[in-house]
Amino acid sequence: MQESGKYWVALAVDNSIPRPDPDEEASFVPMYFNASPVLVPAGGGEDAVCVFSTEGKLMAYMDAGGGVHEAANLVSAVPIPLRGRDDFRELFARYPASHVALDPLPGTSGDAPVSVDEFLDRLED
Repeated sequence: MQESGKYWVALAVDNSIPRPDPDEEASFVPMYFNASPVLVPAGGGEDAVCVFSTEGKLMAYMDAGGGVHEAANLVSAVPIPLRGRDDFRELFARYPASHVALDPLPGTSGDAPVSVDEFLDRLED
């Protein structure tokens, strides 16, 4: 059984990004990334990545519609578990961000977003 994550993010799927053609030399369909983390305004024109301390809080946020973009082509979100600094560093390497909103309420940024560095400093591994 896979250990569940200590924190969760949601990747909102954007189906307007076309799938790549299959690679005939490989025996599988190539991966492509048609998703990005759910964001909330952080102030100063920047965005904060929504991070949730439990999967339940993430699902409640998504069910309330707070994390689904209004564009018709964003149809779903995928919950991603993260277990510590290394997982978050990988996330932020792929999806650069300057702020994190921990357990935001739907339609708000919740508590004041913190910088990524401050968030990473607070994490326990």
